[in-house]
Amino acid sequence: MWVFRVLGWIFLFSSLAVLVGDAVGGLQTGTFRFVAAGELWYRLDAGSLNFMQAITQRYVSAWLWDSVFVPALLVPAFVFLLVPAVIFLVLGRRRRRQRYF
Repeated sequence: MWVFRVLGWIFLFSSLAVLVGDAVGGLQTGTFRFVAAGELWYRLDAGSLNFMQAITQRYVSAWLWDSVFVPALLVPAFVFLLVPAVIFLVLGRRRRRQRYF
């Protein structure tokens, strides 16, 4: 269960880092906007995003890419990272031991 907690904290800190990056970018440009998950992925590694698209459309389903992946990649990146953070932290939470007297 400690693996879930570690992954949860990594995703949570990543989400907060993206949110802070959005805020700093908003202060620099004067207009605030959230970076989309697809845009962040493209900034980090454009090749892997293009590879994922090609593999999904060619070998799995073009419908899956257009109907599932594209809407997910348009979600703000901090939300995209926050959802698995919450899931992993809930799955990895420590359970209280019940004491019987």
